[in-house]
Amino acid sequence: MSEALQKSIQDINKLPGLKKVKEEVKNLVAYLQSTKERKEQGLGEGPALTLHLIFSGNPGTGKTTVARILAEIYRDLGLIQGGKLIEVTRSDLVVAEKGKTAERAAEKFNQAIDNVLFIDEAYTLINKKDPNDNGQEAIDELLKYMEDYRDRLIVIVAGYEKNMHDFVAANAGLASRFKRNIIFENYNDLELYQIFYKMCRENNYMIANDASGTIQNACKKVIEITGERYSNARDVRRFFEGCVQTQSVRLSQMKTKTKLELMMIKKEDVETTINNFS
Repeated sequence: MSEALQKSIQDINKLPGLKKVKEEVKNLVAYLQSTKERKEQGLGEGPALTLHLIFSGNPGTGKTTVARILAEIYRDLGLIQGGKLIEVTRSDLVVAEKGKTAERAAEKFNQAIDNVLFIDEAYTLINKKDPNDNGQEAIDELLKYMEDYRDRLIVIVAGYEKNMHDFVAANAGLASRFKRNIIFENYNDLELYQIFYKMCRENNYMIANDASGTIQNACKKVIEITGERYSNARDVRRFFEGCVQTQSVRLSQMKTKTKLELMMIKKEDVETTINNFS
């Protein structure tokens, strides 16, 4: 296993939570690596395994982050040359004028050749309620590119679990190409705390000793407060940014500040922030 491949796998394993996702990626990499080694030993490639994937889950569960790392893994295994993740949504592909969506979509799909195309909220391309919707043009163009560049283009479609099931089931061409569905589960409060801690470390902040337990309790409240609107890492990021802003207001009352004071998030910062969180 190359150093680059080892690093990519380590990057996924370092992510908070995502136990099932990590297991799926581990199994996928093991198979792809074995297939590569068999080919190098003149044993053939074995049964074809579709590389196109469905990422199902709620917002903020790490789908885009994992897709970026997976693009690098595909490159390190020699499956694609570029290893970049080309991210698009419906607004990047669909235009109002009839017949122009295919042209716009082709421009975006051309950028993804030899890389990984990531279509977020892909289910929005199908709108059964509007017979005049142009999303089908983008899907038709996508299927054409997946066929014409089947050895040079890998596609990952992402969105809510139920919506993605309906999306794939609505089109026989999609159903035949997207057979592997990786489920991204919601983060629990402990995993939110780990994400908060990671954000502190990445942004040169520290957590005061007496604030750690308060942050853990606050992460529970983030889930309770947001309820059906819960957006996982997006919500904990809002909470983290709120703590930083609250800390800034507290520090503004001080005439001089040490480096440590500029870094430290205190218990009172956390309490004020969660009490105003919505």
